[in-house]
Amino acid sequence: MAKPKMSAEEAAVRKALAAVQADTGVARAQEILRTGAVPTPTATSGKISDIDTSTALGKEAAKRLGQAQSYIDKTEPIIAKRYEDLGYIYNPSTGQATPKVNTGGDTSGNKNVDIDKDTRNAFAILKQVFAQYDLGDLGSVLETLMKEGYEPEEAALALKTDPKYNKAYITRFKGNETRRTAGLNVLSEAEYLTLENDYTQTLKSYGLESYFGVDRTTKLAAMSDIIGKDISGPEFQDRVDTSVTRVKMASQSTKDAFRQFYGIGEADLVKYFLDPVKSLVSLKEKATSAEIGGAAIGQGLTTTMTSAEDLARFGINRQQAQVGYATIGEELPTATRLGNIYSETGITYGQTDAEEATFKGLASAKRKKERLIAVEEAQFQGSSGVGEAGLSTTYLRRNSSAGQF
Repeated sequence: MAKPKMSAEEAAVRKALAAVQADTGVARAQEILRTGAVPTPTATSGKISDIDTSTALGKEAAKRLGQAQSYIDKTEPIIAKRYEDLGYIYNPSTGQATPKVNTGGDTSGNKNVDIDKDTRNAFAILKQVFAQYDLGDLGSVLETLMKEGYEPEEAALALKTDPKYNKAYITRFKGNETRRTAGLNVLSEAEYLTLENDYTQTLKSYGLESYFGVDRTTKLAAMSDIIGKDISGPEFQDRVDTSVTRVKMASQSTKDAFRQFYGIGEADLVKYFLDPVKSLVSLKEKATSAEIGGAAIGQGLTTTMTSAEDLARFGINRQQAQVGYATIGEELPTATRLGNIYSETGITYGQTDAEEATFKGLASAKRKKERLIAVEEAQFQGSSGVGEAGLSTTYLRRNSSAGQF
């Protein structure tokens, strides 16, 4: 004999009261009960007693929930009697009925519940959907809900929102809970799965298939953290590309500069660039700074985070840094030696001056360079017997760098 079906009104009321009693919120109860678009009233814990009845909406919510409770109170005896007649024991506290234990020939203790073909097909489709979410183990729960008289839509909602059934779903889509807590929009299951696929494809394309772990459960849990921090698929790819292509796969001098500046070794680069606390713009600036510092190191020059970041903010890129430091590396030894030789002129020309002249076109730095060149040319001419500027010592003649700077 089939289990008696509740009327639409009765089902709506039961869902409303269940939502309130389970503390899932007055908002949910209102959504189920409303016959039109009624905005959600404010409440603290989702209990009827917590509704703010000082507002029109609060009064409406309290009125509807009160009517729902009254309806339940009146219909409980009738419902219980109907179940009794059909061989079920009804539990008013849970709103569920269980088969009586047979005292006759059927010792199984259960009655067969007749479920129509359409309902079975609908639940079969529902099982397939949840299996696609990696929640195939909920099949038995869906079977139970079907036998208890849930409609497919009600069963799906219970698995997502009912604290009695939704633990597996919440764990699977943990990133949505993080987003909800942070005030972000919750993603649909399809959007969530698409993000997971995007992350997986990006890591695979960079040879990082095992970055989130080997076990699928571990991978999903790790990706839920990234999803919860609102990192889109394109941004995820950009972060990975920056860490791998511009730093991890760059020259050793660039990796050395990044470690020197930010204390991050090659093994931790991807993790560092996926940290959502660090903005992508800031991370790219750091990558550029490391490239600039690496160009200096590659020429045997010194570098600091401050100077490299200053050049990065000025707009110098990796290619410009490589060309510029190649020039500086060639000129600086001669310029430094000239500064020592002609120390009485008070002209000094170091790496900072060379960087300001080469990369920034700073006039004062350029003038230093031009003055040293002029002094050297004058001394060179003097050493050849021209004018009073001739070199006065054999040391100066031997160390003259005319024509080299």
